[in-house]
Amino acid sequence: MSVNLPKSELRGIRIAVATASSRHRDKLQKIFERAGLRVILNEPFSDSFIAKIPHNKIDVLLLDLDEGDETQHLLLEKLLESTEIPIIFNDVSALAFNEPGKQGKWFGILMGKIAEITGRLEGEMPDMEAGSYAVNETLSARDKTLATRVWVLAASLGGPDAIKRFLAKLPEDFPASLILAQHLGASFEPLLAQQLDRITPLRVMPARVGHSLHHGEIIVAPVGQRLRINPIGVIELLPQVIPSFYTPSIDTVITDIGLRFGANSGAIIFSGMCDDSVLGVRAMHAMGGPIWTQEAESCVISNMPDQVRNTGVSSYTGTPEQLAAKLVEHLTQRQADYG
Repeated sequence: MSVNLPKSELRGIRIAVATASSRHRDKLQKIFERAGLRVILNEPFSDSFIAKIPHNKIDVLLLDLDEGDETQHLLLEKLLESTEIPIIFNDVSALAFNEPGKQGKWFGILMGKIAEITGRLEGEMPDMEAGSYAVNETLSARDKTLATRVWVLAASLGGPDAIKRFLAKLPEDFPASLILAQHLGASFEPLLAQQLDRITPLRVMPARVGHSLHHGEIIVAPVGQRLRINPIGVIELLPQVIPSFYTPSIDTVITDIGLRFGANSGAIIFSGMCDDSVLGVRAMHAMGGPIWTQEAESCVISNMPDQVRNTGVSSYTGTPEQLAAKLVEHLTQRQADYG
């Protein structure tokens, strides 16, 4: 039988949260406080975070670590040597997805762990009601703007690092949606979305059928399927009937977005070693969408943006940081001109 953990069991527990994503920190702050916990620290995992722990009364630490970051492993060793406060290692990636049921299950399990590790729950831990602590993304999405401006970020070899640099410079109120077409294996789609979600205030997620696309969202294009945004702004995943050597096909993604959004679309071509994107940028450019490229000096491999520049359709070239600033400026101007 499923039961809810009483809020009174959790009231007053003092928790310190360390996670790299500012958006995740904001959400955790709200849902912990709603559950009766006191959030004492809430910031990225760093030397500064560790230094503050002895000066605050804390019952439990919640850490969301990037397994590929060696610096965080060294910080963890330092933390374990300096404190005996119970630590919960937790993956908060459920916050990135618009599935309240999964979010509720994740948060219910987390609440049970916190109650158990702090001595608030004895005996067998109860099953948590899936919706008891759901973070209602569906409701919050209604307050966002349905996508009317959509840009494609295209990348291959060396792309993930460039994309991270680019996304880290975008503001939380970014007035457009982004589709990431990054050559990769199918099993890496969710992992890439989770990694990028940590470093940007925007919401990063794999493509899901039926999701209504909103500004401030980044969709990772699927491998082996064709991503389409239908006339009412909802994601459709169709069979990839035209074989492509590259997955996902950047040409197809850029062409489809250009046809759907016209002058309200655009594409930025980042590091890569192939000609995938050349046909797509020509099609989008013909629809009125701007085409930009990452400068060769900042690429791991500049072959892909070089080939796009050779077509003559690229109107701006810069580093990932410069491209981010230019895009914000461009979109702000379009908002002022057209609303």
